Amino acid sequence: MKSSTRRPLRTWSILLAALITLLTLSAIALKWFWPEDELQQQLTQHTSEWLGVPINIRGDIALTFWPRPGIQAEAVTLGPESPPDSDTPALAELSSLTLAVRWLPLLRGRLVPDALLLNAPILHLEDGASTLLSLGPEPDDNGPRRESAPFDLRVHDGEIHWHDKARELQLSITGLDLTSTGWRWSSPADDQHPLAGTSMDLSASIDSLRLNALTLSDLTFDLNGENGVFHIDNGKMNLLQSHGTGEATLDFSSSPPTGTLNLDFDAVNLAHLPDAWLPGGSTSGTVVLRASLESQGRQTDELWRHLNGHVQLSGQNLVLRGVDLDAELAQYHRTQRFSLVDAAAVAFVGPAWLLATKGSDFARLLGTADGGETHITQLVSDWEIKNGTALTRDVALATAKNRLAAQASLDLANQRINHATVAAIDQRGCAVLEQTMHGPFSAPQTEPPNAVEELLGAPIDLLRRGLNAITGGKTDCEVFYQGTVAAPAT
Repeated sequence: MKSSTRRPLRTWSILLAALITLLTLSAIALKWFWPEDELQQQLTQHTSEWLGVPINIRGDIALTFWPRPGIQAEAVTLGPESPPDSDTPALAELSSLTLAVRWLPLLRGRLVPDALLLNAPILHLEDGASTLLSLGPEPDDNGPRRESAPFDLRVHDGEIHWHDKARELQLSITGLDLTSTGWRWSSPADDQHPLAGTSMDLSASIDSLRLNALTLSDLTFDLNGENGVFHIDNGKMNLLQSHGTGEATLDFSSSPPTGTLNLDFDAVNLAHLPDAWLPGGSTSGTVVLRASLESQGRQTDELWRHLNGHVQLSGQNLVLRGVDLDAELAQYHRTQRFSLVDAAAVAFVGPAWLLATKGSDFARLLGTADGGETHITQLVSDWEIKNGTALTRDVALATAKNRLAAQASLDLANQRINHATVAAIDQRGCAVLEQTMHGPFSAPQTEPPNAVEELLGAPIDLLRRGLNAITGGKTDCEVFYQGTVAAPAT
C-alpha cells in the first residue's frame, strides 16, 4: 500500500482512538464528580419543577454513555408518597424511564433532555379531569420565562385510569404507545394554562379505551400542536366491531381551555352491545352514529355545564328479540302493565338516554317479557345538547303497527331528568298512550302510563287494533311528534 494511502487511514485511526479516549475519560470524570445520589437529586428536582408534582425514584439510577449520554431510572412514581399500608395508588408510576441528554450541558453539570422514553407508565386520576389538565409548573410572574430545547418523547405500553366517583364514570386507556418529535415547552405567562406554551407532533395508538361498559378499540391518531393549540386528525377506531373516524381540537392557549370532538360511525353493530345493558343476541342490525361536541373549562363540572353539540343515531330494519312491542301494546287493555319508558330504553339507544337510564331498563324489559320479536322498520334518536342539557330533536321508532316517540330534557351537568315523556302516537302524531319520568339519574321517578282520553272512541280498543288503523277521531289534537319517522302503512 502506498504511503499516501496509509497516511489518511492512520490519521483517522488516531482521531477515532482519541475520541474514544475522550469519551471514556469524560465518563470516568462524570462518575467521579457526579455520584448517583447527586444525580438522583437533580433529576427528581428538575422533573418535579417541570411537572409541578413530586417525583420519587425507588429503584436504581445510573448514567449511560452509549450510544449517547443518558440516565436510566427504575420504579419511578409521581405524586405525594402514600403511607406504606395505604391502598391508594400514586398519581403516576412507571417501571423505568430513559432520559437521553446532551453532551455539553452534561459536562457543565446540567440536564438538557434530548429524548425521553417512558416504559409502562400508569396514570391514576380521581374525581375529575382537573388533575390532568393542571399538570405543569406554576407560572413565575416575577422571573423570566423558561423554555425547553426541543426533544423527542416515546411512551411504550402506557395506561390511564380516570374515576369520577360523583358521576359514576370510569375511563380506562390501556396499551398506549406514542412517538413525539420536536416536543417544546415554555413556561406559561400570567394565568395561562400550563400547556399553553407546549408544541409537539406525535402519532399514537391505543389498544383499548373503556368508558364504563362501552369500549373503543384499536385507536390510532396524529396530533399536531403549536403553542398550546392541538389538532387531532386521522383518528380511526372500532366501536362494537364497527369502524369509525374522528377528529378533535384542544386549545389551551385560551382561558378557559376549549375543545371540540367529532365522531362518525357508519355501521354500529347492535348485536355487540354490552351485556351490562341487555342479554347477548337480543338485538341485531346496524345503525349510523354521528356526534359533534364542544366544551370549555378545566374542572369536570365546568366541561359538563358548557357542553354543546349534536348526537344522532339512526337505523332501519332492526330486530329486538325477547319482546314484541306491538303485542305488548295490543294487550295493554288486559295487563295494564306495559311500560313505555322501558320500551324507550330498549329502542331509543341514543347516548343521552342511555346516560340517564344507565341501561338498566334494557335487561328489565327483556328479562320479564314472554318472548317474541320486534321488527323496527325505522329508528331515529337525534339529540341537541345546549349548555349541558340534552334535548330531543327527533326521537322515534316505527314497527309494523305502531310508532313510539319521546320528548325529553336531560340535565347532564346535574345528572337529572328535567322531564321525559314517551308516547305511543297515531298517524297524525297525536299521543294515544303516554308515560312520564323525572328526577335524578340515580333514582328517576316513573309515572304510570296514561291513556289520552281526547281521542274519539276507547283508546285501549284502538291500541288493540294497532295505531296504524287509527284514522278517525278529532283533528284538533295536540301533536306530540312531527319528526322524520313515518307512521306504519295502513
